[in-house]
Amino acid sequence: MVLDRFPASIRIHLVGDFPLHNEHEIYKLCHAELGARLLYYPDTRVVDGDHIRTWLAGDHEAARLSNQARNSLNALKALKEAVGLQSGARATLSILAPFRISRFARPEHPGVPDADGAYGAWLTKEIERVVTELASSSADLAVQIKLPFADLAEAAGTDTANGTLSDALLDSVTNIIDAVPETIPVAVHMNCRDGAGFKIQPMHFVDMAELSNRLQERCVRRIDLLHIPVPLVVSDESFFAPLRRLALRSESRLCLGLIHLSDGVEGAMRRIALARTGFPEFALAARSGFAAREPAVIADFVKLHADVALACES
Repeated sequence: MVLDRFPASIRIHLVGDFPLHNEHEIYKLCHAELGARLLYYPDTRVVDGDHIRTWLAGDHEAARLSNQARNSLNALKALKEAVGLQSGARATLSILAPFRISRFARPEHPGVPDADGAYGAWLTKEIERVVTELASSSADLAVQIKLPFADLAEAAGTDTANGTLSDALLDSVTNIIDAVPETIPVAVHMNCRDGAGFKIQPMHFVDMAELSNRLQERCVRRIDLLHIPVPLVVSDESFFAPLRRLALRSESRLCLGLIHLSDGVEGAMRRIALARTGFPEFALAARSGFAAREPAVIADFVKLHADVALACES
């Protein structure tokens, strides 16, 4: 499908986690395929319930965010020394927002009163620790918040964007984001999971837009990137109409997760054409992270991001 060129160079956001690759392999792959198009180098670990289980078990030292951030920063430093990176290259620290985290607890874990609130407060302090302990964080780090939209939608039923559940979640996420210095970019990923039976509907776009607007209203600092996942099957341009409710700040970047390995460049270009009827410019991403993918397809999936960007620019 042929499109008018985007008004600026296409930027790529890699939503997330890479299985069975060490951090140096991840960064070399990303640099080779995406180069200057890449907004932030991804977190070098799979961000899942194990981190939360460690915290729930009381081992806060092992769960330190500074330990995780240090690995990614070291990988970025090694890549800088090996190749000439573009100015502004950053490594990502990805954080799973606190939402019903007690479900991750093992039977032997002691109960934590108000686990979500306690974990959210701990994450806020951990952000402050990262900034204090890691001297290069302000120049070399980005933070991504994985906002568990699918979990919230399933728990809240028809009232996803409003109500007690979303209020508590947004309060925690706001505190975490506002703890990040302005020198460190913040990305918010509306996590709809990948391959886990959650089907994105147009009504979910309404709720994601509303949640995003409420979050931005609460945050003192900017949100640099908002990632909205897009399903494989999009019937026509009206599917994207609810996203027109987004009230993004001028300094915030919209990122649409419409790259799917199953239908490649052709499918992505079809969804891009439909999305551009309402949004002339946006960054590109996959619907979700890489953790659910077989390791053998990771390199092909990263290359697909580059191929779609090239198709948009040609």
